[in-house]
Amino acid sequence: MKKVLILAVDYDDDISRAGVETPILGYTELLDAALKFGVVFPDDSDLNVLFHALHLYNQLKSGDYDPEIALVSGSSESHVESGRRIREQLRQLLERTGIKDVILVLDSVEDELVIPIVQNHASIVAVERVVVEQLRGVEETYVLLGKYLRKAIEDPKYSKIFFGLPGLLILVYVLISISPYAIYAWEITLGVLGAFMIFRGFHILEFIMKRWYASSVYRVATVLSTLSLVVGIALTVGALVAQNFSVDAKSISTYIKTLLPFLTLSLVVAYTSRLTVRVLRRSIRMWRDVVAIVFTLIAAFYVNDLADVVANYPGLSILTLVYDLRLVNTIALMSLTLIAVYVTLSYVERYVAGSGRRT
Repeated sequence: MKKVLILAVDYDDDISRAGVETPILGYTELLDAALKFGVVFPDDSDLNVLFHALHLYNQLKSGDYDPEIALVSGSSESHVESGRRIREQLRQLLERTGIKDVILVLDSVEDELVIPIVQNHASIVAVERVVVEQLRGVEETYVLLGKYLRKAIEDPKYSKIFFGLPGLLILVYVLISISPYAIYAWEITLGVLGAFMIFRGFHILEFIMKRWYASSVYRVATVLSTLSLVVGIALTVGALVAQNFSVDAKSISTYIKTLLPFLTLSLVVAYTSRLTVRVLRRSIRMWRDVVAIVFTLIAAFYVNDLADVVANYPGLSILTLVYDLRLVNTIALMSLTLIAVYVTLSYVERYVAGSGRRT
């Protein structure tokens, strides 16, 4: 008999709202959990995942397989916490069952984020995607829209997007409109929206939270680095307002010299924290952070000097900056030097690591 683990996935931990704790192992236990969840939330799509997993169990049981069935859930807080919880629950299940072949049962694109987590611990032999059939009538469409609207209101994960963000933008617009800078209300509101989209698009918050929980060194560095960057941006915005958003050479130099020290400090603190962790772990990769810190400082000094030149000679044209100040040559030299140092030290790291493995 071929052993296989049927693994139902609830990535955002909806099942905990019905008082069900995971991981759950066993057909009877999962059936009880599905009934308990279905009584409380009969319209939730995760209920179809549970019953599909139970159906698949019975189907395999009647064949040449000796299946086991289980349920794992993540977290509604963040993808980082979801991945961490599912990894830990999966590890417990694999230790208890001794099964290495897994059939995943899931119902959404978000649930598919669990695939690489499972692949690191077991072999995925199949992925069952549950698609619920829906009628296309007008009445059913209104009902479906009503369900999604109610979910957007009641579910914190969606309400902060559909209501929290628009509410924040409206508040910013109103506050700026009643201030002396009312003419910039739309620009500032769009800037807030752009910042939010950058944070969500590049998963900056998830990255910060991951570093935050990784080490106490990272926690301190995250606070200092973020504080430095926020202060620098605030002072730069103040300089923009003081200069009436002027874009002449002297004003641009002022903006650069205002932001540059805080941006440099933020980057140096971030790299130093990673360097400290690698030194404590005696990692050979510590040289990468040393190179990053040195290059950041050199680039900061050069940009600062360039800003001084532009401020002292505001009449300089772009061609003068490019040719007379050897801007292109300097940037090219810095880039080639950085590449040469990085490639050289990479080979040294690979050689040392290879020597260590042979020893």
